[in-house]
Amino acid sequence: MRKENLLLDRETATSKRVSVSTDPASFFPAATGMGNRIIHLLSKGPSYPSAIARELGVYHQTVYYHVRKLERAGLVGKVGQKVVRGGTADMYALAVDGFAVEFPVEADPFTESPSATRSPRLGMFFHEFISSGNFDGWVVVGAPEPHGPNRTQGRDGHYAIQVGFALGQFVMLPRFFPVKLDVDLKNEKLERANLVIVGGPRTNVVAAEINSYLPIKFSEGSFWGSIVDEQGSRYLSEWEALIAKVRNPWNRDKCCIVTAGLSGTGTKAAIIGMTNFAEQVLNDYRGGDYAVVLRGLDLDGDGKVDSVEVLHSATA
Repeated sequence: MRKENLLLDRETATSKRVSVSTDPASFFPAATGMGNRIIHLLSKGPSYPSAIARELGVYHQTVYYHVRKLERAGLVGKVGQKVVRGGTADMYALAVDGFAVEFPVEADPFTESPSATRSPRLGMFFHEFISSGNFDGWVVVGAPEPHGPNRTQGRDGHYAIQVGFALGQFVMLPRFFPVKLDVDLKNEKLERANLVIVGGPRTNVVAAEINSYLPIKFSEGSFWGSIVDEQGSRYLSEWEALIAKVRNPWNRDKCCIVTAGLSGTGTKAAIIGMTNFAEQVLNDYRGGDYAVVLRGLDLDGDGKVDSVEVLHSATA
């Protein structure tokens, strides 16, 4: 029987999610020489079999064989694809942070760690932003003063607080203040970094500039009055929102994540969807460019968004 547990390190006050079994044989593919070498290599980050073979100095058929065994054992999994010399290669990553064999002894009680609620899909979605436990990027919110071609004011920047709580599951407290107003980011020429953009093109000039690169976009007519998917369908409600991830057009080695709605209510729905319902909202994300349209829901009837439903998703 296999289950997932939390491994606590009291010395470093950190935790890892590990796959636990009472049968050591279930982890045998990782115990062999080659399987173990592949596991250690993937612990540094996702890769594809040919690159692993070059790194280890072995034939790629050998790597394919052992990767398939590790995948069947639930120790690695596919996280996307990469274009390699005109073709596509499957990218693999560790499916868990480790594995352990459990003996039938009585366990000690403990108070639940905050990281016990960590979302694997949210971590995958933000993996480019997480570097050795540190946040690598900027959170960009719309300036509260009238700015941009339409002289609008950003009034949804406080929703970025929820993003900070969610990222706190994966990174340490930053040494620098990682939030920038859209106008300051442009003035300081920081567009080439990883960016989390909060708010739509009405109120965030960085969102307006990146809009044309998104798999699903905000319509540029009628004051950004709708969200338009790749099939031409329009989403017009102020409760509807977009979460999108693309390569940074100013630096292809970095990523941009946009969380925005047609109004502040929509942006709140996007933030709640990404942080509170990541396993549902990001279910189709496999790496690369991605976008999903959500609708905010008011399940408790107080007039405020407290849940979401997925309307449509797309990859590029």
